[in-house]
Amino acid sequence: MTASRISARSLLRETFATTGPLYAPLLLINSPSLIFAALNSLGKLGSAGVAVNIIYWFVVVPLLSGAMIFYTYRSLTKNQVTVGQAFNQANRRLLPLIGVYIMCLLLVSAGFIALIIPGFYVSYRLIFSSYATVIDNSSALDSLSSSWELTKGRWWLVFRSTLLIFFVLFVPILLISLLISSTKNLLASQLAANLLGFLAGPSINVYFVFLYLRLRESVAATQ
Repeated sequence: MTASRISARSLLRETFATTGPLYAPLLLINSPSLIFAALNSLGKLGSAGVAVNIIYWFVVVPLLSGAMIFYTYRSLTKNQVTVGQAFNQANRRLLPLIGVYIMCLLLVSAGFIALIIPGFYVSYRLIFSSYATVIDNSSALDSLSSSWELTKGRWWLVFRSTLLIFFVLFVPILLISLLISSTKNLLASQLAANLLGFLAGPSINVYFVFLYLRLRESVAATQ
């Protein structure tokens, strides 16, 4: 299989056909994100808001992302794990996951500072860094290198695949949020966007794990 034969639309169909059994466990794994978003929107974090945000974005997000990736990957490769085991793996790999998260953030930010296009280019080349961290137990630097190699010559495929899932799932969320905000109820709009984004999360996660698997198959077929 070559990259040119990987169809974003086929990936989307495969995602919707497969997500069902994984949906509830993935929602459970990612449930802290919904709680945090709700508390943040309602202004319940108080004076600890800055510290809580830092901890959430630089510790909790890598942990939740790693657990979702690991659970989905093992499920799709017929090597099922429990939610607890997925969290255990992400926790064991937490420091490298945080390292990858920070390095990707810095590299992508540098790309955007240089120009917008390099920022997008770097973001899509490094998009699978955390996958290598949690699946292959790679170091942070090896994970960045792994994603860079995996997406070599496949940047356009990753870009248009991301664009498709954005239009299918994020655009409706944005439109619903704008519709609610037109009633002048900004809090309701924000809460609705948070909830809809949370509900879309499992499908998005499955979609990108499928893309990751297909890219690995593509690379293996050319070796």
